[in-house]
Amino acid sequence: MKHSYRLRTACSLAIAATLVFSAPLVVKAANVKDLVNNQAAKWQGSIIDVGPLRKFYKSRRGKGIWTDARGLNRQGTALVSLLAKASADGLETSDYLRKLPGKIPENELPGLELYLSQAFWKFGRDLYAGRTTPAVSEPDIVINRKKIDITGWLNEAGRRGPQKVIDKLRPSHLQYEALRAQLANAKGKKARKIIVNMERWRWLPRELGKRHVLVNQAAFEMYIREKGKIVDRRRVVVGKPYYKTPMFSYAIKYAEFNPTWTIPKSIASDDYLPKLRANPRYLEKRGYKIYSSWDKDAPELDVTTVNWRGVSGKDFPYKIVQQSGKKNALGKVKFMFPNRFSVYLHDTPTKKLFSNSSRAFSRGCIRVQNPVDFAVKLFKPQRLSESKINKILATEKTTQVKMRKEVPIHLTYFTLWVEGNGKMNSYKDVYKRDVLVGRILFGGA
Repeated sequence: MKHSYRLRTACSLAIAATLVFSAPLVVKAANVKDLVNNQAAKWQGSIIDVGPLRKFYKSRRGKGIWTDARGLNRQGTALVSLLAKASADGLETSDYLRKLPGKIPENELPGLELYLSQAFWKFGRDLYAGRTTPAVSEPDIVINRKKIDITGWLNEAGRRGPQKVIDKLRPSHLQYEALRAQLANAKGKKARKIIVNMERWRWLPRELGKRHVLVNQAAFEMYIREKGKIVDRRRVVVGKPYYKTPMFSYAIKYAEFNPTWTIPKSIASDDYLPKLRANPRYLEKRGYKIYSSWDKDAPELDVTTVNWRGVSGKDFPYKIVQQSGKKNALGKVKFMFPNRFSVYLHDTPTKKLFSNSSRAFSRGCIRVQNPVDFAVKLFKPQRLSESKINKILATEKTTQVKMRKEVPIHLTYFTLWVEGNGKMNSYKDVYKRDVLVGRILFGGA
């Protein structure tokens, strides 16, 4: 597996910056404790970043866990064997460990010790958090990379062995395990697609929540999952390729029935300003209200007093609000998880779109099929029945219902999904996100 030019360059710059402060010490000493005060060490042509390992070895007064006076010990042999199987997780052994010589001189064993620790923590990091950071892929992917505890991992490896630690770091998601099983017999462009999807599972939180909502944008589907099982599955409409639905994890805080819709400035200037220029009362006749500014207490605007042709589309100054009702773009209900993208789940009056196999039609928000039924299932612990919801809707008043216990929601993008019967569904890479991640993982970015 080739490193991308971008990653190789970044890595080279980082190492170069380190070496400015401390040139690599060619390992000739007989004890690790003589090496750990250096920023870097050089062992048989490999540069070892000593800094992240320093705390662990100082706490042990330089005593190693992979080597003894004769060479590799039992733990070291186990680690080499473990790294040799990195391909089972879609990773490449050569990224962490090269073939070791048959016999290593005693004066080079301290360097071997540090070299193996670096190989261990880098493999653990990539398996636990992913080889790439989500932000490298797209600016609308805001999944925080997991924190790495190198000292803790090494301590545990010293006590329990490397296999126990790696098994703990490997994603525990059922889909990851299913893809890993599929990878064992996959080859060529298929194997690569599996590896790309495994990488995305590494980005996600290790615990998605005993009860959570997961949106798979590539499949145009949404699931409620409880204790690892899908208890609700329904179609959704997501953003057009130009308005990609972002990827992140938040929590659903409340639902709003009979919602109003505040038109984003971009839509107001692109879609509604031309209509207002043609007919100032166009929106007024369709149940919209226009306010003189975005201030909280801004008065309603008399549209006939505005020279709409002189209004700038680049900085539309007025707030347009569509009132609740049958024609409202958000339909009967929206489900809110406040985020910087202003993305949420909602109903839609355009039901026919759910019959399409490809459902990328929105401006980023997620339209939900049969949203009242979804609300009943989402609020099941609160016993918000369909009859109670219908009574709220009948009032035609905007009503907010808070979740007593917030439900985690994960907006994801998986182009492969393994069903319970072992069948693997493949979905079109509508946002071309597989392409970019693949270039980073396999070279070419």
